[in-house]
Amino acid sequence: MNQARMHVGVDVGKDSLDICYPNGDKEHIRNTKRCRATLIKKARTLGAVISFEATGPYDEALESECVASGVPAVRLDAWKTRKYAESQGMLEKTDSIDCEMIRDYAASLRPDQLHFVRERSAGYRKLKRAVSVRRNLLKAKALIASQLEGDLDAEIKSAIARAVASIDRQVERMDAVCVAAIRSDERMGAIAARLGQVVGIGPVLISTALASCPDIGSFTSKGIAKFAGVAPLENRSCTITKKPRPRRGCRDLRCALYMAAVSACRSNHRLRRTYEGLVARGIPKRAALIALARHIIVLMNYIAKYPDFNPEVDPKKAAQMALPKRRPGRPRKNP
Repeated sequence: MNQARMHVGVDVGKDSLDICYPNGDKEHIRNTKRCRATLIKKARTLGAVISFEATGPYDEALESECVASGVPAVRLDAWKTRKYAESQGMLEKTDSIDCEMIRDYAASLRPDQLHFVRERSAGYRKLKRAVSVRRNLLKAKALIASQLEGDLDAEIKSAIARAVASIDRQVERMDAVCVAAIRSDERMGAIAARLGQVVGIGPVLISTALASCPDIGSFTSKGIAKFAGVAPLENRSCTITKKPRPRRGCRDLRCALYMAAVSACRSNHRLRRTYEGLVARGIPKRAALIALARHIIVLMNYIAKYPDFNPEVDPKKAAQMALPKRRPGRPRKNP
């Protein structure tokens, strides 16, 4: 048990906060700035850490106010908290139970396992929200485009086509917002510039990686692969040995890495040799792509960790960059 600190468990909802204090007292308050200020004041008086689950946009206000007031706060993984509750025999799930389980789970962690929230730049917060909006736009596009299957009237098809075209324009707009947000932050801009030198690592993967993992560069190679969900995890017990497979991890980052691996195995000369070597050893192509995705995220972490490291440039790209630049105009005629 982590006896060095006391924890205040907070179950964050859209309109309310359910709180469990270290002595077991519980409280149900509104999720407003005034009520959050009262909670932060009580936590400071107790010398306790405010612990809460990641709930998307609903915990952002509490997080930023804790950082501004200097009160330590910890964001916990909701899946791990639920598994901890089940391990304690608590199969029921209510807001009152959740805040107590959040407090107990945070108290059970070692000090090195507590990831305290830190102040983030305005550029990072903007990037995170833009990446989330872009992801939801693509989900909406897939849902709407699926309606094109079957025999439809021309009027319905036209409406669907206009909706898809509108979503495409909004996705392009979010891409521009992501680029601007990255450039507005000095650290993210420097990392993105170095990552962009690697053929196969495009702007979508860069923005997704920086939004999902702002501390990229501080991980070990195995740690970043587990975070992305592309590391094969052993599964052995007594005489039962199952094939290692990746599990969990950040789904959005994993999807972006998979598409980058598909691109890199065709266009990046070094990663293409890695992919072909894996296939030659009898590894299925899809498993080889996951292994290549692991190579990519480890490479990205290494580039972010060591600013002096420059990845190898593709010979074809280097040759194109060495050609003299021509002024825009009519294309040159072949002799």
